[in-house]
Amino acid sequence: MAEKRFTKFNWLSLLGIAFSLTSSWLGVSSSLVAGLYSGGPVLIIYGLIIGAVFTIMCGLSLCEFSSMLPNASGVCFWVLKLLSEPLDPEVMEKEAIECDNDDLLDITGDGPLADELDEPVLESYCSAENLFITKKWKKDLGIMTGLFNYAGAVFTSASICASLSLSILGVYSLMHPDYELRHWNVFLTYELLNIAMAFVASWARWLPAISQFGLGISVVSYVLTFLISIISRSFNHSEQWPTGKTVFGEFTNTTGWSSSGMAFIVGLINPLWSFAGIDSATHMVDDVGYSASRKLVPRIIIATILLGFATAFPYAIVMFFCITDSTQVVSSILPILQIYYQATGNKSLSAFMQSCCIITGFICGVSSSTWQNRILWSVSRTYHLIECDEMNAKKAQVVAKIASISPTIRIPVYAHLLSHFFVAVIGCIFMGSSTAFNAIITACISILLLSYAVPCIIMVFVVGKKNFYRNIASEQQALGLSHQVEESRASWYLVPNILTICWALFCLIFLSFPYVIPVDSSNMNYVSVVYGVMAILIAIALY
Repeated sequence: MAEKRFTKFNWLSLLGIAFSLTSSWLGVSSSLVAGLYSGGPVLIIYGLIIGAVFTIMCGLSLCEFSSMLPNASGVCFWVLKLLSEPLDPEVMEKEAIECDNDDLLDITGDGPLADELDEPVLESYCSAENLFITKKWKKDLGIMTGLFNYAGAVFTSASICASLSLSILGVYSLMHPDYELRHWNVFLTYELLNIAMAFVASWARWLPAISQFGLGISVVSYVLTFLISIISRSFNHSEQWPTGKTVFGEFTNTTGWSSSGMAFIVGLINPLWSFAGIDSATHMVDDVGYSASRKLVPRIIIATILLGFATAFPYAIVMFFCITDSTQVVSSILPILQIYYQATGNKSLSAFMQSCCIITGFICGVSSSTWQNRILWSVSRTYHLIECDEMNAKKAQVVAKIASISPTIRIPVYAHLLSHFFVAVIGCIFMGSSTAFNAIITACISILLLSYAVPCIIMVFVVGKKNFYRNIASEQQALGLSHQVEESRASWYLVPNILTICWALFCLIFLSFPYVIPVDSSNMNYVSVVYGVMAILIAIALY
């Protein structure tokens, strides 16, 4: 059994890092501009419902794989396992013996003892070392899927830095009405935030506590801003409340699209961003433990999505009822801060509320930093294990460095620094542009969804669900694992798998359309360019 190299996470720490990363209520409030332009409150409210339904489908697909095959590289390992040859029963028996778990075959049922005995065998079984893949294209497809997943994580971190930089400058603008937003102000704030997040996320010893703090501050900030806004607004008798029809029934299309349906679709990036990063728990297997993660990770994924919707949906409704002047909200640097100010009528109180959101967002960025470095580290480790013999010496050395963990601070240092370098580069492109911000959000949504869909496509249409379940069940039975895969469960997840595929393709295609019509260089959707550049970089990394 390999020595545990990361700080141990318990269920609360794992929930903290997963929920503080998504922070759906914060996500929907931090990116209101696109939604307000494309349909107003109607788009965001109903978009959250649509997003939650399809995110649950994606979450169930992730739960299916993570409960069978826990591995920190997530989608990367699952694709490789799907495309690998079934293991030889004699080899599996040898693995069980080498792990010194002869008594494991007599253990039945669940519990701490069974999990402890399962741990070394399951860790060995769910290792890339035990994958038998003869064709290079299969190996490359698995690594490519992992790198797509990683790119989505990097764009998520970039979007967090971008929204936080606008939040900080928005507060300054509220307190200093003569302030004029400049691109270099946004760029400098973005890069300083990136550095600060990288520094805090390097405190491996404190990451579990920071994750729990992130969960707590998110809940406290949510309750504070929610209650202060609605209570303060109720004391403002000089302004009429928006009608229910205005919030729930009036679709305001200012995008230039003649089709309201198309305007609705391109504006979905706002509510969908609220559910980005639901796979974060799947990459914390080495922090949690292989046996424990089979049960814990699926529960955390579903809990994160349900808690996200339960907080974001009422929050969005209340915020829209607090609006007294929609024109000022749309034209402001930070729409949610303008809503706070219209609700309270007090600049200092509004700045305090937004400061709570900024602290929450910063911990969200730290969680995203941990998430992205775990993906790059684990994918590099897998890549080195399956293709080391086919790499040249220099490339093998680089991959091994990225896949290494510092014995001093107990984090993958090279993966961590490289990830934040990429985030910094994206910051040079962002420079405060709303068009660039929308492209960053769109990229993090679509690329992550695509990485979730690839293993589903292979399992449903290439390998066959029943055949795959049969192979996994027979292998785990031969190893004598106490918690084994049941073949009968294959049909349970068919609908979520298919809907995950359809949703990923839908977002990949339709979120690439222009945000507004007519299109010019200042408002076009550049996400297609992002896809192209990303594909080129991944091809260079592989070949």
